Amino acid sequence: MAPVSRGVTRRVTPLKQLLREVLPIPTTPYTEHGVMAYLEGFAAERGLAFRQDGFGNAYITYRHGRARRPLVLEAHTDHPGFVVTGVRGKRLDLEFRGGLAAEYGRAEPVRVYGDALPARGVRASITSTTASKPVRRGAPRRIASAKAVLDEADEVAVGDLALWDVELCQFRGKLVYARQCDDLAGAVTVLATLDRLAAERRPGHLIGLFTRAEEVGLEGAAAAAAAREMPEDSLVVALETSSFAGGRAEQGGGPIVRVGDRTHIFSPAMTMWMTALAERIASERPGFRYQRKLMDAGGTEATAFDLLGYETGAACLALGNWHNAGPRGRVRAETVHLDDLEGLIQLCERMVAEVGGFERTVATARKRWRSIGLEAGKRLKAAR
Repeated sequence: MAPVSRGVTRRVTPLKQLLREVLPIPTTPYTEHGVMAYLEGFAAERGLAFRQDGFGNAYITYRHGRARRPLVLEAHTDHPGFVVTGVRGKRLDLEFRGGLAAEYGRAEPVRVYGDALPARGVRASITSTTASKPVRRGAPRRIASAKAVLDEADEVAVGDLALWDVELCQFRGKLVYARQCDDLAGAVTVLATLDRLAAERRPGHLIGLFTRAEEVGLEGAAAAAAAREMPEDSLVVALETSSFAGGRAEQGGGPIVRVGDRTHIFSPAMTMWMTALAERIASERPGFRYQRKLMDAGGTEATAFDLLGYETGAACLALGNWHNAGPRGRVRAETVHLDDLEGLIQLCERMVAEVGGFERTVATARKRWRSIGLEAGKRLKAAR
Protein backbone atom coordinates (compact mmCIF):
# COMPACT_ATOMS: atom_id res chain seq x y z
CA MET A 1 0.00 0.00 0.00
CA ALA A 2 1.27 3.49 -0.84
CA PRO A 3 2.23 5.78 2.02
CA VAL A 4 -0.77 7.51 3.56
CA SER A 5 1.17 10.69 4.25
CA ARG A 6 1.20 12.51 0.94
CA GLY A 7 4.09 14.90 1.34
CA VAL A 8 2.30 17.96 2.73
CA THR A 9 5.15 20.12 4.05
CA ARG A 10 4.48 21.74 7.44
CA ARG A 11 6.41 22.85 10.46
CA VAL A 12 5.87 21.06 13.75
CA THR A 13 2.91 22.60 15.57
CA PRO A 14 3.83 23.98 19.01
CA LEU A 15 2.38 21.89 21.82
CA LYS A 16 0.68 24.84 23.51
CA GLN A 17 -1.04 25.72 20.23
CA LEU A 18 -2.52 22.22 19.97
CA LEU A 19 -3.69 22.44 23.57
CA ARG A 20 -5.34 25.82 22.97
CA GLU A 21 -7.10 24.48 19.88
CA VAL A 22 -8.32 21.16 21.29
CA LEU A 23 -8.98 21.47 25.03
CA PRO A 24 -11.79 24.08 24.79
CA ILE A 25 -13.91 22.12 22.25
CA PRO A 26 -17.27 21.36 23.93
CA THR A 27 -17.89 17.61 24.27
CA THR A 28 -19.79 15.02 26.28
CA PRO A 29 -20.52 11.32 25.70
CA TYR A 30 -22.45 10.87 22.41
CA THR A 31 -21.95 14.54 21.44
CA GLU A 32 -18.30 14.52 20.36
CA HIS A 33 -19.04 16.12 16.98
CA GLY A 34 -16.93 19.23 17.53
CA VAL A 35 -13.85 17.18 18.33
CA MET A 36 -14.45 14.93 15.31
CA ALA A 37 -14.71 17.94 13.01
CA TYR A 38 -11.40 19.24 14.35
CA LEU A 39 -9.75 15.86 13.80
CA GLU A 40 -10.90 15.71 10.19
CA GLY A 41 -9.47 19.16 9.52
CA PHE A 42 -6.21 18.28 11.29
CA ALA A 43 -5.76 15.24 9.05
CA ALA A 44 -6.61 17.13 5.86
CA GLU A 45 -4.08 19.88 6.62
CA ARG A 46 -1.32 17.27 6.94
CA GLY A 47 -2.31 14.99 4.08
CA LEU A 48 -3.22 12.13 6.42
CA ALA A 49 -5.97 9.57 5.92
CA PHE A 50 -9.08 10.14 8.04
CA ARG A 51 -12.05 7.85 8.49
CA GLN A 52 -14.85 7.16 10.94
CA ASP A 53 -16.18 3.70 11.64
CA GLY A 54 -19.86 2.84 11.96
CA PHE A 55 -19.80 3.80 15.64
CA GLY A 56 -18.40 7.30 15.01
CA ASN A 57 -14.89 6.61 16.30
CA ALA A 58 -12.24 8.43 14.23
CA TYR A 59 -8.96 7.10 12.80
CA ILE A 60 -6.04 9.16 11.49
CA THR A 61 -3.34 7.09 9.80
CA TYR A 62 0.29 7.95 9.11
CA ARG A 63 2.38 5.51 7.08
CA HIS A 64 5.78 6.18 5.57
CA GLY A 65 8.64 3.87 4.61
CA ARG A 66 8.76 0.09 4.64
CA ALA A 67 5.89 -2.04 5.91
CA ARG A 68 5.93 -2.56 9.66
CA ARG A 69 3.61 -3.60 12.46
CA PRO A 70 1.04 -0.85 13.16
CA LEU A 71 1.07 1.03 16.45
CA VAL A 72 -2.32 2.33 17.57
CA LEU A 73 -2.32 5.27 19.96
CA GLU A 74 -5.81 5.71 21.40
CA ALA A 75 -7.53 8.48 23.35
CA HIS A 76 -11.18 9.24 24.00
CA THR A 77 -12.92 12.42 22.92
CA ASP A 78 -15.67 12.85 25.52
CA HIS A 79 -15.74 14.37 29.01
CA PRO A 80 -18.41 14.37 31.73
CA GLY A 81 -21.01 17.09 31.28
CA PHE A 82 -24.68 17.98 30.99
CA VAL A 83 -26.96 17.76 27.97
CA VAL A 84 -30.13 19.89 27.79
CA THR A 85 -33.28 17.73 27.89
CA GLY A 86 -35.91 20.44 28.42
CA VAL A 87 -36.32 24.20 27.95
CA ARG A 88 -39.01 26.38 29.55
CA GLY A 89 -38.11 30.01 29.04
CA LYS A 90 -34.93 30.56 31.05
CA ARG A 91 -35.30 27.26 32.93
CA LEU A 92 -33.40 24.18 31.77
CA ASP A 93 -33.62 20.48 32.51
CA LEU A 94 -30.24 18.76 32.26
CA GLU A 95 -29.04 15.16 32.05
CA PHE A 96 -25.53 14.42 33.33
CA ARG A 97 -23.39 12.03 31.31
CA GLY A 98 -20.34 10.64 33.06
CA GLY A 99 -19.27 10.19 36.65
CA LEU A 100 -19.12 12.92 39.32
CA ALA A 101 -20.03 12.59 42.98
CA ALA A 102 -23.44 14.04 43.89
CA GLU A 103 -21.89 16.45 46.40
CA TYR A 104 -20.80 18.58 43.43
CA GLY A 105 -22.80 20.87 41.19
CA ARG A 106 -25.25 22.87 43.28
CA ALA A 107 -25.06 26.61 42.55
CA GLU A 108 -22.19 26.07 40.13
CA PRO A 109 -22.10 28.10 36.89
CA VAL A 110 -22.22 26.35 33.52
CA ARG A 111 -21.94 27.48 29.90
CA VAL A 112 -24.44 26.24 27.35
CA TYR A 113 -23.20 25.51 23.83
CA GLY A 114 -25.36 24.93 20.77
CA ASP A 115 -25.74 25.64 17.06
CA ALA A 116 -27.87 28.74 17.65
CA LEU A 117 -25.68 30.13 20.43
CA PRO A 118 -22.47 32.20 20.46
CA ALA A 119 -19.27 30.16 20.18
CA ARG A 120 -18.34 31.11 23.75
CA GLY A 121 -21.70 29.77 24.98
CA VAL A 122 -24.24 31.42 27.27
CA ARG A 123 -24.12 31.37 31.04
CA ALA A 124 -26.50 29.58 33.39
CA SER A 125 -26.45 28.45 37.03
CA ILE A 126 -27.32 25.08 38.50
CA THR A 127 -30.22 25.40 40.95
CA SER A 128 -30.59 21.76 42.00
CA THR A 129 -29.22 18.30 41.27
CA THR A 130 -30.62 14.77 41.45
CA ALA A 131 -28.42 11.86 42.47
CA SER A 132 -28.37 8.42 40.93
CA LYS A 133 -28.59 5.18 42.88
CA PRO A 134 -25.15 3.77 43.87
CA VAL A 135 -23.75 1.44 41.19
CA ARG A 136 -22.67 -0.98 43.95
CA ARG A 137 -22.94 -1.24 47.71
CA GLY A 138 -20.83 1.42 49.38
CA ALA A 139 -20.18 3.33 46.14
CA PRO A 140 -20.77 7.11 46.17
CA ARG A 141 -23.92 8.48 44.57
CA ARG A 142 -23.40 10.44 41.36
CA ILE A 143 -25.08 13.35 39.66
CA ALA A 144 -27.84 12.06 37.36
CA SER A 145 -29.64 15.26 36.39
CA ALA A 146 -30.00 18.89 37.31
CA LYS A 147 -32.04 22.02 36.83
CA ALA A 148 -30.52 25.34 35.79
CA VAL A 149 -31.53 28.91 35.04
CA LEU A 150 -30.06 31.00 32.23
CA ASP A 151 -28.64 34.38 33.14
CA GLU A 152 -30.46 35.81 30.12
CA ALA A 153 -33.06 34.30 27.79
CA ASP A 154 -31.48 32.84 24.67
CA GLU A 155 -32.07 30.29 21.90
CA VAL A 156 -31.13 27.20 23.87
CA ALA A 157 -32.45 23.92 22.44
CA VAL A 158 -32.81 20.33 23.57
CA GLY A 159 -29.51 18.56 22.82
CA ASP A 160 -27.30 21.56 23.58
CA LEU A 161 -24.39 21.02 25.98
CA ALA A 162 -24.12 22.58 29.44
CA LEU A 163 -20.54 22.40 30.71
CA TRP A 164 -18.82 23.72 33.82
CA ASP A 165 -17.82 27.38 33.52
CA VAL A 166 -14.16 26.98 34.44
CA GLU A 167 -10.91 27.68 32.59
CA LEU A 168 -10.98 26.35 29.01
CA CYS A 169 -7.19 26.29 28.67
CA GLN A 170 -4.80 28.35 30.75
CA PHE A 171 -1.10 27.95 31.49
CA ARG A 172 0.23 28.78 34.94
CA GLY A 173 3.88 27.92 35.15
CA LYS A 174 4.17 24.28 34.10
CA LEU A 175 0.52 23.43 34.80
CA VAL A 176 -2.29 23.37 32.27
CA TYR A 177 -5.71 24.25 33.70
CA ALA A 178 -8.64 23.16 31.55
CA ARG A 179 -12.20 21.92 31.81
CA GLN A 180 -11.50 18.82 29.70
CA CYS A 181 -7.96 17.52 30.23
CA ASP A 182 -9.59 14.07 30.54
CA ASP A 183 -9.12 12.97 27.87
CA LEU A 184 -8.54 15.76 25.37
CA ALA A 185 -4.98 16.02 26.71
CA GLY A 186 -4.63 12.39 25.67
CA ALA A 187 -6.01 13.28 22.24
CA VAL A 188 -3.47 16.09 21.99
CA THR A 189 -0.72 13.57 22.76
CA VAL A 190 -1.79 11.46 19.78
CA LEU A 191 -2.14 14.51 17.53
CA ALA A 192 1.26 15.89 18.52
CA THR A 193 2.87 12.55 17.72
CA LEU A 194 1.17 12.42 14.31
CA ASP A 195 2.10 16.05 13.66
CA ARG A 196 5.80 15.50 14.38
CA LEU A 197 5.98 12.36 12.27
CA ALA A 198 4.25 14.05 9.33
CA ALA A 199 6.27 17.27 9.53
CA GLU A 200 9.60 15.41 9.53
CA ARG A 201 8.54 12.54 7.23
CA ARG A 202 9.82 9.94 9.65
CA PRO A 203 9.39 6.23 8.88
CA GLY A 204 6.58 4.55 10.73
CA HIS A 205 3.04 3.21 10.73
CA LEU A 206 0.86 4.97 13.29
CA ILE A 207 -2.91 4.87 13.66
CA GLY A 208 -4.43 7.52 15.90
CA LEU A 209 -7.72 6.18 17.27
CA PHE A 210 -10.12 8.67 18.84
CA THR A 211 -13.00 6.95 20.58
CA ARG A 212 -16.43 8.06 21.78
CA ALA A 213 -18.47 7.58 24.95
CA GLU A 214 -15.68 6.41 27.27
CA GLU A 215 -17.18 8.16 30.27
CA VAL A 216 -20.34 6.03 30.14
CA GLY A 217 -18.68 2.61 29.96
CA LEU A 218 -15.78 2.51 27.46
CA GLU A 219 -18.37 2.13 24.71
CA GLY A 220 -16.48 3.41 21.67
CA ALA A 221 -13.40 1.34 22.48
CA ALA A 222 -15.39 -1.83 23.13
CA ALA A 223 -17.34 -1.42 19.89
CA ALA A 224 -14.20 -0.83 17.82
CA ALA A 225 -12.37 -3.80 19.36
CA ALA A 226 -15.32 -6.18 19.02
CA ALA A 227 -15.77 -5.22 15.35
CA ARG A 228 -12.01 -5.71 14.65
CA GLU A 229 -11.70 -2.16 13.29
CA MET A 230 -7.90 -2.23 13.73
CA PRO A 231 -5.42 -4.60 12.12
CA GLU A 232 -5.19 -7.85 14.08
CA ASP A 233 -1.42 -7.46 14.66
CA SER A 234 -1.72 -3.92 16.04
CA LEU A 235 0.09 -2.93 19.20
CA VAL A 236 -2.45 -0.78 21.04
CA VAL A 237 -1.57 1.85 23.64
CA ALA A 238 -4.43 3.60 25.44
CA LEU A 239 -3.48 7.14 26.44
CA GLU A 240 -5.34 8.68 29.34
CA THR A 241 -5.24 11.07 32.23
CA SER A 242 -5.67 9.49 35.65
CA SER A 243 -6.11 10.91 39.12
CA PHE A 244 -2.94 11.17 41.19
CA ALA A 245 -4.99 11.64 44.38
CA GLY A 246 -3.99 9.51 47.32
CA GLY A 247 -0.33 9.40 46.27
CA ARG A 248 -1.02 7.28 43.20
CA ALA A 249 1.55 9.24 41.17
CA GLU A 250 3.49 12.51 41.09
CA GLN A 251 2.33 15.35 38.89
CA GLY A 252 5.50 16.60 37.20
CA GLY A 253 7.21 13.24 37.76
CA GLY A 254 6.99 12.32 34.09
CA PRO A 255 4.61 10.26 31.96
CA ILE A 256 3.23 7.10 33.54
CA VAL A 257 3.62 3.64 32.06
CA ARG A 258 0.27 2.32 33.27
CA VAL A 259 0.33 -1.29 34.41
CA GLY A 260 -3.44 -1.59 34.88
CA ASP A 261 -6.59 0.07 36.16
CA ARG A 262 -9.23 -0.56 38.82
CA THR A 263 -10.25 -3.96 37.40
CA HIS A 264 -7.57 -5.28 35.05
CA ILE A 265 -3.82 -5.67 34.43
CA PHE A 266 -2.75 -5.04 30.83
CA SER A 267 -0.30 -6.98 28.64
CA PRO A 268 2.89 -7.62 30.67
CA ALA A 269 4.84 -7.80 27.40
CA MET A 270 3.65 -4.33 26.38
CA THR A 271 4.45 -2.93 29.82
CA MET A 272 7.94 -4.47 29.65
CA TRP A 273 8.57 -2.99 26.20
CA MET A 274 7.28 0.46 27.10
CA THR A 275 9.30 0.52 30.31
CA ALA A 276 12.45 -0.49 28.43
CA LEU A 277 11.90 2.34 25.94
CA ALA A 278 11.34 4.85 28.75
CA GLU A 279 14.56 3.68 30.43
CA ARG A 280 16.41 4.14 27.15
CA ILE A 281 15.09 7.69 26.69
CA ALA A 282 16.07 8.53 30.29
CA SER A 283 19.63 7.30 29.65
CA GLU A 284 19.89 9.48 26.53
CA ARG A 285 18.13 12.66 27.62
CA PRO A 286 19.04 14.26 30.95
CA GLY A 287 15.91 15.49 32.66
CA PHE A 288 13.56 12.89 31.17
CA ARG A 289 11.59 11.19 33.93
CA TYR A 290 8.90 8.55 33.89
CA GLN A 291 6.78 6.58 36.35
CA ARG A 292 5.46 3.01 36.33
CA LYS A 293 2.19 2.76 38.23
CA LEU A 294 -1.07 0.85 38.52
CA MET A 295 -3.38 3.94 38.53
CA ASP A 296 -6.45 2.26 39.97
CA ALA A 297 -8.70 5.27 40.55
CA GLY A 298 -10.85 4.28 37.58
CA GLY A 299 -11.13 2.18 34.45
CA THR A 300 -9.53 2.76 31.08
CA GLU A 301 -10.10 1.59 27.53
CA ALA A 302 -7.00 -0.59 27.57
CA THR A 303 -9.12 -3.11 29.47
CA ALA A 304 -11.55 -3.42 26.55
CA PHE A 305 -8.82 -3.72 23.93
CA ASP A 306 -6.82 -6.24 25.96
CA LEU A 307 -9.72 -8.51 26.88
CA LEU A 308 -10.98 -8.45 23.29
CA GLY A 309 -7.73 -9.80 21.94
CA TYR A 310 -5.39 -6.93 21.07
CA GLU A 311 -1.84 -6.72 22.47
CA THR A 312 -2.46 -3.72 24.70
CA GLY A 313 -0.54 -1.40 26.99
CA ALA A 314 -1.37 1.97 28.49
CA ALA A 315 0.22 5.24 29.48
CA CYS A 316 -1.22 8.28 31.19
CA LEU A 317 -0.70 11.71 32.69
CA ALA A 318 -1.15 12.44 36.38
CA LEU A 319 -4.42 14.40 36.60
CA GLY A 320 -5.49 16.97 39.15
CA ASN A 321 -9.17 17.61 39.99
CA TRP A 322 -10.31 14.45 38.18
CA HIS A 323 -13.68 15.02 36.46
CA ASN A 324 -13.58 18.62 37.73
CA ALA A 325 -13.91 17.51 41.35
CA GLY A 326 -12.05 20.22 43.24
CA PRO A 327 -11.45 20.65 46.97
CA ARG A 328 -14.32 21.18 49.42
CA GLY A 329 -17.01 20.00 47.01
CA ARG A 330 -16.45 22.75 44.45
CA VAL A 331 -16.09 22.30 40.69
CA ARG A 332 -12.65 23.24 39.35
CA ALA A 333 -10.61 22.96 36.15
CA GLU A 334 -8.58 19.78 35.75
CA THR A 335 -4.80 20.03 35.61
CA VAL A 336 -1.92 18.28 33.85
CA HIS A 337 1.80 19.09 33.81
CA LEU A 338 3.43 20.26 30.58
CA ASP A 339 6.62 18.29 31.23
CA ASP A 340 4.60 15.11 31.73
CA LEU A 341 2.79 15.76 28.46
CA GLU A 342 5.97 16.43 26.50
CA GLY A 343 7.54 13.31 28.00
CA LEU A 344 4.55 11.21 26.97
CA ILE A 345 4.81 12.49 23.40
CA GLN A 346 8.51 11.56 23.37
CA LEU A 347 7.64 8.06 24.58
CA CYS A 348 5.02 7.75 21.83
CA GLU A 349 7.53 8.88 19.20
CA ARG A 350 9.98 6.24 20.44
CA MET A 351 7.30 3.54 20.30
CA VAL A 352 6.60 4.38 16.66
CA ALA A 353 10.31 4.33 15.80
CA GLU A 354 11.05 1.07 17.62
CA VAL A 355 7.87 -0.94 17.14
CA GLY A 356 10.01 -3.69 15.62
CA GLY A 357 11.77 -4.11 18.94
CA PHE A 358 8.63 -5.27 20.77
CA GLU A 359 9.12 -8.96 19.99
CA ARG A 360 12.88 -8.73 20.58
CA THR A 361 12.40 -7.20 24.01
CA VAL A 362 10.12 -10.02 25.10
CA ALA A 363 12.27 -12.74 23.48
CA THR A 364 15.42 -11.39 25.14
CA ALA A 365 13.76 -11.38 28.56
CA ARG A 366 12.53 -14.94 28.11
CA LYS A 367 15.97 -16.10 26.98
CA ARG A 368 17.58 -14.45 30.00
CA TRP A 369 15.19 -16.08 32.46
CA ARG A 370 15.49 -19.43 30.76
CA SER A 371 19.27 -19.21 31.23
CA ILE A 372 18.84 -18.13 34.86
CA GLY A 373 16.49 -21.05 35.41
CA LEU A 374 18.91 -23.59 33.97
CA GLU A 375 21.87 -22.31 35.98
CA ALA A 376 19.82 -21.99 39.14
CA GLY A 377 18.57 -25.53 38.64
CA LYS A 378 22.09 -26.91 38.59
CA ARG A 379 23.01 -25.12 41.81
CA LEU A 380 19.81 -26.16 43.53
CA LYS A 381 20.28 -29.81 42.59
CA ALA A 382 23.89 -29.74 43.78
CA ALA A 383 22.86 -28.25 47.11
CA ARG A 384 20.17 -30.84 47.95
